[in-house]
Amino acid sequence: MFITAPIASIFVTLVLYILQGVVLGISTSIPIYLTSAGATWRQQSVYNCVYYPFSLKLIWAPVLDVFYIRRFGRRQTWLLPIQIVLGIVLIILSFYIDSFINNLSIVSLTIILFFIVFLTASQDVCVDGWALTLFATSNVVWQSTSQTIGQTLGRFLGSSFLLTFESANFTNRYIRTPLSFKIQNTGLFTLAEFVRFWGVCFLIVTCIIAFLFRERTSKQNDDIKRLKLIATYLSIIKLFKKKCMLELTFILIISPFGYAATYYMTNIALVSNGMSRETLGLITMPLVLVKVIVPLILSQTHRPLIWFARLYLPRLLICVLIGIYIYFTSQLVKFPYVFYPILMVLFVINETIIYLQLVARVGFYAQISELRIGGTYMTLVSTLGNIGQTVSSSVVLLVASWLPKKHAYSIEVAGCTVIGILWLSFTWHMMRRLQALPIHKWYSVKENERITEMNTQERSETI
Repeated sequence: MFITAPIASIFVTLVLYILQGVVLGISTSIPIYLTSAGATWRQQSVYNCVYYPFSLKLIWAPVLDVFYIRRFGRRQTWLLPIQIVLGIVLIILSFYIDSFINNLSIVSLTIILFFIVFLTASQDVCVDGWALTLFATSNVVWQSTSQTIGQTLGRFLGSSFLLTFESANFTNRYIRTPLSFKIQNTGLFTLAEFVRFWGVCFLIVTCIIAFLFRERTSKQNDDIKRLKLIATYLSIIKLFKKKCMLELTFILIISPFGYAATYYMTNIALVSNGMSRETLGLITMPLVLVKVIVPLILSQTHRPLIWFARLYLPRLLICVLIGIYIYFTSQLVKFPYVFYPILMVLFVINETIIYLQLVARVGFYAQISELRIGGTYMTLVSTLGNIGQTVSSSVVLLVASWLPKKHAYSIEVAGCTVIGILWLSFTWHMMRRLQALPIHKWYSVKENERITEMNTQERSETI
């Protein structure tokens, strides 16, 4: 059968990741509303602080892994109250969000959204850890598949869907007028109503999970061992003493440089060459389907890091093709019925490879994660990947400011491709070796120590 994981486990993790994605989508949409209200770049930079929690969550992730109430379960001890607070805060915010935006109350809005994203990052730690447990007996790659599909759907709802159907102009022109409905000054819903709706969804989903998806915990199976907080932090330090973890860190931080220019500069280059934002939005909208469907392709693989390596060269190739195509945009755009379909095909291929790599990478995270610190482990390796993406984007944008404006994009695509080829030639055998390592080699506790701990625990439980 294609699906080898329990349907209930897939459903609950998918829903939780969708809720998470919606919050992230809303947080990334608010700057657009602030711009419409006249916010300056300085004010936008202040609001940008709301995204910091996802880069810092490793600091408190061990707390969520260590302290819990056995009766409620290791993950639900934190997950349920976090989601309740999230729902309540979103509902309260919905009554003030329009006022905050219209009056440009940036500081107040930033503080509230920072707290919401902080809770969402904490929810992410809980869901990641719980998903590892739910799919431990089937295939942990389903954790990354659920995460990718759920977050993608959620981000789409909180960004593209919100911005499109909240628009009175779009709704009146393409929905109300064709259906002979009365023209109104608002879209299908307002921003406040949208935020309030999802606040209520958080509360409803939390109640359903509390009654129907309780964690099964026992003395015999308490995620291997209940660690002390200091021991959890020390386990992170121990991980970085391992050669395999240092090599994985190098892979995750350097690999994004090969395609950084295409990933972060392509849309800017298109707009700079005369393409309107509306046209760009229509071209990229079908990519949402790719983001949802593609992750299912690698849901069954047991060698995700190998697939990540195999897909790297095709990704570099499509980046080069996109770079060349966009270089001739000013000439090709004169033939729109040819230019746009080809551009969409290139984008679809590129996005397909991106999400195949994403699922493979996150699947490898899930595969090597140590269950006793599952949430912390997933957060650690995910943070390493985020650092690589953040650093590479900062570097390519900084270098672009030093290059001739007209040719900056092309030069950067070529330069990144060279870096990518060199990186792949250096790490190809490294990635194959890392994939072949026994899973216990990735654990902070040595195999003989782990066996001793488990035997000691079994003897104490027998007594």
